[in-house]
Amino acid sequence: MLRILAALVGSLAFAILLAMGERLHGPLNRLFRAALAGAVALLVLIGLAVGTAGVANEAWWAAVIGGLLLALAARLGWKLRRSGRERDDAMRRRPGVPSTNLLPDLRWRKLDKCLTWPERQRARLARESIQGFLAERQSPSLTHEHQSLLVSLERRVPELIDTCLERCQRARPDERRAYVDETLGRLVQIAAEAEQARAEVRAADDQRLQVLHRYFDGKTADASRSELPRS
Repeated sequence: MLRILAALVGSLAFAILLAMGERLHGPLNRLFRAALAGAVALLVLIGLAVGTAGVANEAWWAAVIGGLLLALAARLGWKLRRSGRERDDAMRRRPGVPSTNLLPDLRWRKLDKCLTWPERQRARLARESIQGFLAERQSPSLTHEHQSLLVSLERRVPELIDTCLERCQRARPDERRAYVDETLGRLVQIAAEAEQARAEVRAADDQRLQVLHRYFDGKTADASRSELPRS
């Protein structure tokens, strides 16, 4: 009985903990959400145990409590999943350079399944470079070449991965290996171009910022001289 009461009290605090966890970022947020998911799983096990024991012993009050615990666990699990989706949507709408914790992408995830562990790291770095340059799409310093590269990254890179995955479906192991190796090599090459383009764009934007800094430094110096008492 004490365990049931403890489970009920803990589940009532779940929403508060979830709201607190949303203030965390990066690995801390993932660790916190994993802990909450574990708590939901534990609640499911308790509900199953209580409900099963209640049915076996014809203690219907226990069966009802077990059912309530399962329903509560389902509710909390749905809320945890929904908050995760809302967080991902907010990250997608947030401007700027994406986090190194890349958002889930089914296309890249399928490609990862065809790669060895070292190749997955290369693919991840390539994806980070590509998304890093895509985040600069609103920069006023983009040249015509940069804009052309953006179009290629947004349209042709997904097409490249999809075509590779489609060809791998009916390929022999040696053919699949060749498709994957060639595609990964192209992605790494494209990523290097994206990284270089991002560096050029940001350097140009930094230069504009430095010009503004010098402008206001001059205004501040003029104002300071005007405030000096005249002899």
